[in-house]
Amino acid sequence: MLPKLFPLFLFISSFCYSQISYIKNRDHINLNNWHFKKGIIYNAQSHNFDSSTWQQVSIPHTYSMDAINEIGYYQGQSWYRTNTSIPKTMKGKRIFLRFEGVGHDTKLYVNGIQIGKHSGGYSAFCYEITNAIDFDNSNSIAVNVTNEPNFKRIPVNDKLFNLYGGIYRPVQLFATEQTNIDPTHYASSGVFVTLKEAKKEIANIEIRTHISSKKEENHTLNYTIYDAKDNLVTQASYKTVISDSLSILTEHFTINNPIYWNGKKNPHLYKIKVEIATNGKKDEVIQKFGLKTFKVNPNEGSFLNNSPYRLYGVCMHQEWKQYGPALKPEQHQKDLEMVNEIGATALRLSHYQHSDLTYQQADEKGILVWAEIPFVHDYSGREGENAKQQLTELILQNYNHPSIYVWGLWNEVRAWKSKDEACVSLTKELKKIAHELDPNRLTTSASDRAIISNMGNISDLQAWNKYYGWYYGNYPDMATWLDESRKKYPEIALGISEYGIGGNVFQQDITKLEKPSGNYFPEPEQTKYHELTWKIIKDRPFVWSSFIWNMFDFSVAGWNRGGIPNLNHKGLVTYDRNTKKDAFYFYKANWSKEPVLHITNKRSLSQKTSIDTLKIYSNLPEVTLFINEKKILKKKVTSDIHITNFYDLKLNKGKNTIKVISKHKNNLFKDEIFFKL
Repeated sequence: MLPKLFPLFLFISSFCYSQISYIKNRDHINLNNWHFKKGIIYNAQSHNFDSSTWQQVSIPHTYSMDAINEIGYYQGQSWYRTNTSIPKTMKGKRIFLRFEGVGHDTKLYVNGIQIGKHSGGYSAFCYEITNAIDFDNSNSIAVNVTNEPNFKRIPVNDKLFNLYGGIYRPVQLFATEQTNIDPTHYASSGVFVTLKEAKKEIANIEIRTHISSKKEENHTLNYTIYDAKDNLVTQASYKTVISDSLSILTEHFTINNPIYWNGKKNPHLYKIKVEIATNGKKDEVIQKFGLKTFKVNPNEGSFLNNSPYRLYGVCMHQEWKQYGPALKPEQHQKDLEMVNEIGATALRLSHYQHSDLTYQQADEKGILVWAEIPFVHDYSGREGENAKQQLTELILQNYNHPSIYVWGLWNEVRAWKSKDEACVSLTKELKKIAHELDPNRLTTSASDRAIISNMGNISDLQAWNKYYGWYYGNYPDMATWLDESRKKYPEIALGISEYGIGGNVFQQDITKLEKPSGNYFPEPEQTKYHELTWKIIKDRPFVWSSFIWNMFDFSVAGWNRGGIPNLNHKGLVTYDRNTKKDAFYFYKANWSKEPVLHITNKRSLSQKTSIDTLKIYSNLPEVTLFINEKKILKKKVTSDIHITNFYDLKLNKGKNTIKVISKHKNNLFKDEIFFKL
């Protein structure tokens, strides 16, 4: 059922949402060690197939690392096999296999029996395998996977990012009692918490639980809700008879004096424990969630819990140099720590469902998330069913994360000819599905076309990918576009889903710039661009969200730009995460509450024979310059974008030490460079 229509000038959503893995509290084992081999291999699914000569790999694993090192990469079938015995503690129970992410089309076999298929490289899938299991002997598990382009699956090609193949996220085998909270409902937790009414004194929530039972029995459903400090908030028990194999039970609760999830100001997380008990046996799921409302006004921007809340941040892919997307938990954590360090209030996860750990960290750090499906750029007209499937999986698998504030339906998909094209009707279907599954959250999309287009403004919100001064126009054109668009279309809320330019830390001579597809992308040009563009966005609070493209450099196989093949250089941090570019520190000085004192252009200055100007990024009250330990000048930081310049530096022949310091709240901050004249 679709929600009520919103007023013309006000787009609203409210939710109550985080989740930890629902497998954590169940009897489970991690399937980390596999045998692997590329290619089409006859009979590799058979129970007694000998894979002992295959490569031994550990999960997470991808077989497409040649995408980073070469032009072009392997796109085809591969096989994974492992053997496991079922622990004695699992005997007599129902057994399940859950894959958090396999790229991209998968067939699963247990003991030679085909269990199921899954198409989509970024969402989880879960199958019950009880009837295929031998509880007394070793069990073979075989996975056939391909990352070949598929016109019936999104994305249909790899023109914007690589289609890595492999089992690149965790795999878990787990057991439940005969009656359980259904883990096969689109591989979700089976528990969904929805905010129905949000007031200062009370919050009314609905808890929907999907139950799977093998036979009709009497059951007791127990609910317990805790606050972030594990204090009991409320609890209740209900007796019920489940007559169908699958049932949905819905209950309502009131939370008195609720603490709302309020972004970085207070990312408060509640916790609910749902337990289904049958004849002394129980199955239990624990989910974290948060209470929040979100709305957008075209004239005033975004509102979180009815208060203005500016959304600015970065887009992010899920890959590292030398690892691709096969990331360990500590790498996902480091990425979110850097997003948090820069001071971003929002994060656009491009262009697909990311690891559950990423959403968990966003919940905990108070970073609002734009989550989207990989309906990207090109379309075939035949991918509709898969797009709807992946959107359903994205929403249900991440429903309880409070950080997610919009569901992204597409990125740069163009209906060139008319509004009758397949991608237009698909977008309308996706929007309808999103509202049926989640009546509180808004939908959005990222356009690279005009304000009004065949694909434009179908989703509840619209944002635009704008690259003024890089692919077209000049840097200041961003201001002109925003102001003129607001004047001409006052009813449309304006957002910037992508902005940025390339920057190679190994290239520093700004006079050699070759944009947008040449071989020289000097880092100082990237810095200059962001200084100008952020001020434009900062001064226009009606922009409902804005995202830098991209947080990290990432691989695009076949690209040969900016001096390093197969790389998109628009990141604020290098592909290996070892170097934060100057633009990173510029945004940190503007966004973060942590003290920042950073001398810019260090890599550029090291290549020069003189220094005329020293530029500093700092959010501290004042900065003092020292040259060769001699105090030169103290300046107050007066720039509204936190830039302070020192001019006419007098240096000695030979080695020089240039240092800036700032004292604030009894703490001393400093940065320095060494320069030889």
